[in-house]
Formats: sequence, C-alpha cells, structure tokens
Amino acid sequence: MLAASGCTREHRPWGVPGEVRIGYLGTIYTLNPIVAFGQRLIDLTQLYAQPLVGIGPANTATPVLCAVVPSVANGGVSRDGLTITYHLRHGVRFADGVPFTSRDVAFTYRAILDARNPVTEAEPYRRIAALETPNAYTVRIRLKHRWAGAVHELFAASDYVYGILPAHAFSSTDVTRASWNDRPFGTGPFLVTSWTRGDSVILERNPYFRPVPRLERIVVKMLPDENTAFVALQAHAIDFTDITYEQLAEARADKSIAVVAVPRNEADDLEMQTQSAAMRDLRVREAVAYAVDRATIARAVYRGTSPLATTEIPPLFREHDASIRALPYDPARARALLAGRHPTVRISFNASEETYRATATVLQANLAAVGFDAILRGSVPSVLYAPPAQGGVLYDGRFEIEVGGWYGGLDPEASEPWTCANRAPNGPNVARWCDPRYDAAYAQQQEHLDTRARMRAFHVMQRRIHDELPAIFLVYRTEFEAINPSLRGFRPNMLYNFGQTEEWSLQP
Repeated sequence: MLAASGCTREHRPWGVPGEVRIGYLGTIYTLNPIVAFGQRLIDLTQLYAQPLVGIGPANTATPVLCAVVPSVANGGVSRDGLTITYHLRHGVRFADGVPFTSRDVAFTYRAILDARNPVTEAEPYRRIAALETPNAYTVRIRLKHRWAGAVHELFAASDYVYGILPAHAFSSTDVTRASWNDRPFGTGPFLVTSWTRGDSVILERNPYFRPVPRLERIVVKMLPDENTAFVALQAHAIDFTDITYEQLAEARADKSIAVVAVPRNEADDLEMQTQSAAMRDLRVREAVAYAVDRATIARAVYRGTSPLATTEIPPLFREHDASIRALPYDPARARALLAGRHPTVRISFNASEETYRATATVLQANLAAVGFDAILRGSVPSVLYAPPAQGGVLYDGRFEIEVGGWYGGLDPEASEPWTCANRAPNGPNVARWCDPRYDAAYAQQQEHLDTRARMRAFHVMQRRIHDELPAIFLVYRTEFEAINPSLRGFRPNMLYNFGQTEEWSLQP
C-alpha cells in the first residue's frame, strides 16, 4: 500500500480547497485551554480560545483581545508597576454570537484559581491582589508585588496560553464538568464542531470572527507517532505535521513537500541533580562539562540544524548574554578533575523522545571515556514527570543527569526555572540548585521596569548558572514543520504554530 501511494501521489491533487488537515502526534485528552498540558495541545487551543495578548511572527507581544498591549508609555502600566489596565476590543463576539466583555476575563481568572481545576500553572495568577472590571471593556489588575514580566505572562500567549472562556457557557468556575468541553468555542477564528476521541477533531469557521478566516475548516488527525505522521504526509493524507531531525533530509528531498524551519525559544540541556552525592561537587559537574562533546551532539543528533547553546536564554531575546562561552570539549581536563574517581551517574531522559534518547547515548560514551560509570535510565513521560508520590523520576531526584530542555515564554523570565523557591518537588528546578546571588538578581529583574537594569540582572543570572553549572546547555532548538506547498499564510513564531490561523488559506 505504501509503495502504491508513493507511485501515485505526484498525480493526485493534494488537499481540499478551504480545508487544512493537521497531523497531531498522540492523543488529545482535553480541549480546555486552562488544563491543557504540552506545547502542541496548548497551541491547538488558540484555534478557538484567544488570550488578551498574543505573540506575532516577529516574536513580539501583539494585542489580541485587548486594543493595545499595556505599557508604562501608553499608560496601561502604572508608574509604580503595580497596576495593569487592559482596554478590551469592542465588537468581539464568541462563536455563538454572545459579546465578549470583561466579565469573561474575570470568570477565566476565577476558574484558573479554582482548586477543582487541574490548571497547568496557576502560580502567576496568585500574584494578583485584585482583578477589577470597572466596565464591560476594561480590566484592571492590581499586583501584590511589582512584576516586570506580568504583561507577557498573564492572559498572554507565553509558555502556556489561557484563552478567555465564555462565562455564559458555564454554571460554575469548576470548568471540568461543563458540556462546553465536548465542543469548545471562544472568540478565535474557529470552533470545534466534532471531537471523535482517539481519532480527530473538526473545527469550522467562526461566523462572528473578523476578518473572516480564509479557511472554512481545519481537521486535526491524531496519529500515534512521527513515522505514521510522515507517511501520511507523503501520501498527501494530511497537509501539515512536525517532522524529526531523522526525517528532515528525506522531507527536503521530496519536491512535493515544503519544509519550514522554526527557531524556538527552547534550550536543550543536561541538568545535574546538585544534591546527589556525585553531583554536589562542582569539580564533578565541571568534569561533565569538559567531557561532553556538544559539537558532535549538535551535528549527529540535531543534524547541524540547531546552534550550540551557551546560556538558558536564547539569542532570540536581547537579554541573552553573548559574552558567555561554554566550557570546551576537553576529555583530558575532565579526567584531571576527577582525579582517579569513578562517580556513578544515572542519565535520565524521555524515552519517547528520539532526540533525547540519541543524546543520552552520546553522553554515556563521553562520560565513560573519562572515568564515569554512566547508566542510561529512560522513562516514559508519565513516569519521568510525575510527582514523587507517584514515582516521578525528576521530582523525586532519582537521577544525576537529565537530558532534556526548557521551553520558554514570551518574556525571558519564563526561561528561568532555577530559583530556590522552585526547587523540586515544589517547582521545575529539578537540579535542586539554590544560589542566593542568582535569586537576588532574579528578584531585581522582576522589580525593574527599566529595560537596561533588567538586562543587567538577567546577565548576572546567566553568569551564575555558567559558573555554578547546575546545567550544561547543548543547543537552541530549531524545529521543522512539513507542509503542503499550497498552504499559504503559515507564519509560526518562537513558541507556537497556530497563532495566526485566520490568515491561512489552501487552494490546491
């Protein structure tokens, strides 16, 4: 069957006019934006549920449901930084025709804080002292403490996207039980008209969205893995899917496929569990840094597509400190630092992610060559990221080195999981690293509304991580999307693919 599809696909029209079929890897378990987990699922929710502030193709904040992005310059952020005022767009309607107002923002805020909802990340919203709605088109937020990154985090397209929920569609802020979850709609360009569990989600054009979306329909097909998705793309059964580094050369060689490179706000790294017996010693962490052949990993695993990383903040941000240089590959120096010791290190990684699995294999060989006893411990995501009570590897600290990465947000602060307060199991600092100088700089960047002062604080933070080595940064990841060449208007940003789907069109 595959051979036949390969022979005939060049002679068969690809796609349906006005419709795009997206290959989604895995199973969609929810369509509610405030409980969605994982970047691709979060991304999909933007098809129908919009935030107040979005992110454009140039990776800058852009108004979506607000008329302008609040700032000190335009009066939306108070001089003391404690009050943020959003002026909402007039004339916006939900997909059922009901007008969008400040009531919906207030409802979404209360739902995020409702303990009955398994919200992805509620902590930023706990920094709000009060959310007020003086009228139907004004939302005023009063913060407990000054927070420079608030506009880029709250109700914004950041590392999570809490699209505004239609308050009239729910009977309470416990949003997990409402019938809305089966066919969700919002103010976005599309609305869900069908959800066949384990198979597909169909979205139709929102009749009230302006400007009118160019597509009539989007079909999201759930596929079990990357190979199945790539075969479906080659057979022209779908119009869009992510592809792996292993598939890149074949996709580029296929003249019927367009490949789009997307630099992401993600630094892939090696995090070291600094409270374990082996990694508590800075000299051992330095030995790991000198032992890792990052250039080979970038070339062999990432196929030379992703630049070597030096800090946790990518060059996509002006806050990136370009003066920092990674420790060089120097096995002799690594052996000298170990001084005859042979530490045992467990290398943990997501066994479902081929990139991390391949990196772990190279790392094991690098470490063994200088004297480490390196053991590979791959885990499925449900075990790797689970809480300690459920046997989670990372949050329970049962590893020495984790091969992984950190996906940031719209603000460089969202690329920072390293504070003492965020030490696992209380937060994403699975390295369990705590540095008072880092924390002081982190607090300073939150307080400063001046961009230059904030940049200085970020530079201190990056330098502390470089000097203390809770992590070794490998590459700034570039991802690749393979699409039907007839798809027009596809303009991804550093976080998401589906922020501007109203601009998509397809005419085979």
